[in-house]
Amino acid sequence: MKRLKSLMVIGMALVTMTVFTACSSGSDETAKETADNTTESTTEETISEESATEEVTTEELVTELEESVASDDTIAKIKEAGVLKVATGTYVPFEYRDETTNEIVGFDIDFAQILADKLGVKLEVTDMAFASIVPCIEKGEYDLAIAAMYDTEARREVVLMSDSYMETGMVLVTQAGNEKGITSLADCEGLKVGVKAGATSQTVAEEAMAEYGIEYEIVGYEETVGCITDLSAGRVDVVVNDLLNQMELNKVYEDVEIVCDPFTQADLSIAVMKGNDGLLEFINEVIAEYKEDGTYDELYKTWIE
Repeated sequence: MKRLKSLMVIGMALVTMTVFTACSSGSDETAKETADNTTESTTEETISEESATEEVTTEELVTELEESVASDDTIAKIKEAGVLKVATGTYVPFEYRDETTNEIVGFDIDFAQILADKLGVKLEVTDMAFASIVPCIEKGEYDLAIAAMYDTEARREVVLMSDSYMETGMVLVTQAGNEKGITSLADCEGLKVGVKAGATSQTVAEEAMAEYGIEYEIVGYEETVGCITDLSAGRVDVVVNDLLNQMELNKVYEDVEIVCDPFTQADLSIAVMKGNDGLLEFINEVIAEYKEDGTYDELYKTWIE
């Protein structure tokens, strides 16, 4: 099309030149000016038409890209592979290894099984250090991660986070009796504060020092169980932990206690790799369903209460 228009322009210019050649020398200057204006006008019209064509083409490409993102084929790939690959950690009662079978069980694992069943595929769960979970999802090594994971802005910068499938918050835990009178992190100056490394508990403990203008030693653990074990043994003074997790741990560690109401509010969400919008939409649909049909209540009674 562009080549045809160019030829037309050249042809019109040649015709114009021929006409002007036949004119008298007295009208040469006028003819030249007319020819220049005619050619310039025709060229501008051609460029304008071509620019419009390019703009339409660009809009079409953007539309195609948006449609491509919307038609994310992750679900199709999962079904073709016949397996839903899930990354998780160790966080009783959400995900942990059964002492008898060594299988990974818990609230989150049951919900992941619901997702796999609805997709008609097998469930494959891999447990790992909590700090490794988000990077693995970011790289696309697993289809999703469910690990009692708080929905935070920092995580949303690198992965997609689902709607909330449960609400919870941070509490403080001390040895039974709370002899140090701790009711908030403001009471912890000079003490040792146990947290789960790389988790929200660490972030909360770090931010509280700046907020209250105090200093204490933050001791990080790979898993929360390590925090509570050391608290029980007196190696740390207080632990920052999730309420739901601590409710379960209190059943095992009778010499520790929760000393305050949740002082943060958080949503537990599922993480998927950026770009996998179709999978995220599917997960959100299942979350909405399980809250409405009573499945959530059943899982809560089984694993939390």
